[in-house]
Amino acid sequence: MRVSPRDLKAVRAGGILTRYALLGDGAFVFADLPQQGSAGTPVEDPCRQEHWGMVLRGELTLHGRRTRTFEAGTAFYVAPGPVHRFRASARVSIAGFTPILEAVDDSPEALQARGIEVVRRVASLPAPPSSIRVAGGRTRTAASGRIETETAVMGDFLFTRSTFGHQSGYAETWCDLPHWGLVLDGNLVLQFENRELELLSPGDVFHCPGGPPGHRIEVPDVATIIDYTPIEALEDGSRRRGTRWITAWAGRGSAARASGSAPDAGPAKAPPGDATPAPAPASRPGRRADAEQDGATVP
Repeated sequence: MRVSPRDLKAVRAGGILTRYALLGDGAFVFADLPQQGSAGTPVEDPCRQEHWGMVLRGELTLHGRRTRTFEAGTAFYVAPGPVHRFRASARVSIAGFTPILEAVDDSPEALQARGIEVVRRVASLPAPPSSIRVAGGRTRTAASGRIETETAVMGDFLFTRSTFGHQSGYAETWCDLPHWGLVLDGNLVLQFENRELELLSPGDVFHCPGGPPGHRIEVPDVATIIDYTPIEALEDGSRRRGTRWITAWAGRGSAARASGSAPDAGPAKAPPGDATPAPAPASRPGRRADAEQDGATVP
């Protein structure tokens, strides 16, 4: 399933403009902080929940057990546990991924009842960075021909950035893994085993449900995408994996979880507070000890 930037729903709450797409049991959210930054917004509220995301524009600072600043083009992960908060001194645009653990009613009536303004007309989203780097922790990069894949374990998900070179002519094998992704650069085709096709362009978000029927991507030329894939699905030996995933997961397997390497790097925060129509995931305190041992991005 593909959602273009212009098809995202938009809401405003707490001074934050949020655009989002609900995709199966996950969501992509884009939040724009005002010109003065985070002052007076829910971004600065204390929080214990985990976050996945990317800074698209500006700088975002995480305050917790240690302080870290994430620049534009940075993906980060914050593990659940101790209190943390975010601050920004100027306008910041953030993209966030979050699992959906319960049904979400995002009808205009339900949103307005929560004090959230439904926005009908909004300016275009800023163009995404042409690439994303992972903040902190350890990553693994695997190159195969004209394709480079960088991965980082973020909680219960594997974050992957795939870069396709000039005239890559890449065609993946059929894959049954679920993914939630964002196109940063270039064009590609998302093909499903039932013969449906979707053309993806920069700024498009997409969701591939777990198969069968499976899916695959085809890339004629330069392109960069990021996606999040549940580690539980990667460890399921009964599922087919696309070519990228055979490469990306090689050598990690269940040993990555058993060794406590689960959040080993990170993305940005999904839109904060009531500005986020999708509920924040429940905390999993058991993950925190693993994150500390692995040098992950934690507050």
